[in-house]
Amino acid sequence: MNIFFIILAMTLVTFSIRLCSLWFFSNRNFSALTMRTLSLVPVAVLTSICTPLVLKPSGVYENPFMLIEFWAAIGSLVVARFGMLPALAVGMGIFTLGKLFI
Repeated sequence: MNIFFIILAMTLVTFSIRLCSLWFFSNRNFSALTMRTLSLVPVAVLTSICTPLVLKPSGVYENPFMLIEFWAAIGSLVVARFGMLPALAVGMGIFTLGKLFI
């Protein structure tokens, strides 16, 4: 039961912070540069979470050239100029084929 209250408290704190920031910033207009910068925050956060998991999957540094995740990311970056959907498809395809055959 203690875990339930911890999860409930974390939920309340998280959504109260989001709600306060929505109320505070709802009537403000931001410059184009600020909006562009804020649009890159989710990508930066996801990268900072995933990079250690890709480069150190077992807790020690691995050679990135030997990891299928590295090649999936490279494939996605190469195809990214054609759009998000092809980049996702190529990255997921490389990852799936690599996990099946390696």
